[in-house]
Amino acid sequence: MIKQLMTGTLGSLPILAALFLTPCHAQQAPRPVPSGPWYEDDAVFIRIVQRTPEQLNAFYQGREFNQAAIDQILGTCFVTPIIHNKRFDVLWLELDNWQFSRGAQQIPRIERDYWPGKWEQSGLSQAHRSTFGWTLMPEVRDLRLDESVGGSVVIPLQSHPFTLTMNFHSGADKQGPLKTIVFKDLECIIDKP
Repeated sequence: MIKQLMTGTLGSLPILAALFLTPCHAQQAPRPVPSGPWYEDDAVFIRIVQRTPEQLNAFYQGREFNQAAIDQILGTCFVTPIIHNKRFDVLWLELDNWQFSRGAQQIPRIERDYWPGKWEQSGLSQAHRSTFGWTLMPEVRDLRLDESVGGSVVIPLQSHPFTLTMNFHSGADKQGPLKTIVFKDLECIIDKP
């Protein structure tokens, strides 16, 4: 059959290209049902991970953060999306295009420039500051076929459910269709008394 394709008796170059450029998903095992909120279509898979204060405390204690710095972290709400691009088209992660809200009220995102002053107050070392920065979602990132990214996005602690609206530009030049995914009724997890 390959010889026939190469000599052109079965078709043209687009058929040959289609055989080799179409991703084959037949070999993939089914994805286990994730815990927590998630979304999937033919272009993207997104899972939202919510950590309890106890989990955050243990994570940062395990990396030898001082308690003053951990207390600064525990005074906020960490929302941790994990995003996987399933298409050839580039998907653009740009946190400025995401919105947190409750009804008509916008919830501001706590950006990276918020933390240096908190680290000064708590006496956190530069090595620990770098470790913390590594745990945050990148501000801007292009996701190519089969690439994943994850990290925490931080907002002020919320006592009521909120909505996260994720807007993604697509295409190498960001001129492709805008993809919007909405997660409703997300909550900041708090330890039970």
